[in-house]
Amino acid sequence: MPEAEPAVSALRLVHDPSAKDGAPAHVTLIFPFRPSEEIDDECLARLRRLFGSFEPFSLTIREIGRFPDTLWLAPESAEPVRRLTEALTREFPECPPYGGAFTDIVSHLTVAYGDEPTLAKVEEILAGTLRTPIEAQIEACSLLGLSPDGWREIGRFALKGSPRPTPP
Repeated sequence: MPEAEPAVSALRLVHDPSAKDGAPAHVTLIFPFRPSEEIDDECLARLRRLFGSFEPFSLTIREIGRFPDTLWLAPESAEPVRRLTEALTREFPECPPYGGAFTDIVSHLTVAYGDEPTLAKVEEILAGTLRTPIEAQIEACSLLGLSPDGWREIGRFALKGSPRPTPP
């Protein structure tokens, strides 16, 4: 979600280890997925078909949410994200969201991990930057994999009717 980077990148670099390892601002669909070495042509084709069956959609972010040790941004209408997550779970039942640890999946963009005082400070800073909502048109989804050099894009999949993205 490159549209969120101006609001969150500096905070994520300090408070989210995945940002330090190269993961861009994103709303997670499935984590963990398959290890990078298990992503083959057949898996990529299944992902291409699945994502290609979904219409592009808009996301608006203007609210901050919290888990006990996590500060995140909440998409206003997360239904399209939820539908994608459910479809991925049906297609790849061996990869439940968050390893099956939660029954209710909350679509979000993680900004920071930390203790209460840290999250309160980050939330105050973030609230000042969110005076204008973050608007994004989602036309493709990416598959990220963790390598020894950090997170990298393994594949990018166009939603229905969107231009086919160039491979990473």
